[in-house]
Amino acid sequence: MKEMKGWIFSRTKASRERNGESEPIQFVSCQFNGSRCVHQRNKINQCLFKSHDSFIDKEYDDSIEELKAAYTETLEISGSPCANCAQLFRHRITQSMEQIHGELERMTTGFFRWDCHKPSYELASTTINEFRENT
Repeated sequence: MKEMKGWIFSRTKASRERNGESEPIQFVSCQFNGSRCVHQRNKINQCLFKSHDSFIDKEYDDSIEELKAAYTETLEISGSPCANCAQLFRHRITQSMEQIHGELERMTTGFFRWDCHKPSYELASTTINEFRENT
């Protein structure tokens, strides 16, 4: 499995163009050739795409909810070798959530803060804590 380095949640680097990349999370090697988690992996990647698009549209709550849905989907992946991949998926989703949280934190603190994003920032904080409890 390889993680797409260009797949980041950043308002300064945000782009809707996929530039040929098919999925945020792709397999490089799997003893089952990805056949045991194909449904869950498709759902996870779809949620990541929707989350990224919502983030670009400044719909932060929707973006966070999509990441929650992706995280929940990883809990459906079980079995001896697949549990490791599911853990990597959760780690990648948590990283995305931390990136959103960091951007919201920058927008809600300091002299030029936007208080309208405070509820989204608090939702992001709560969600990260939930992710960390499940890890």
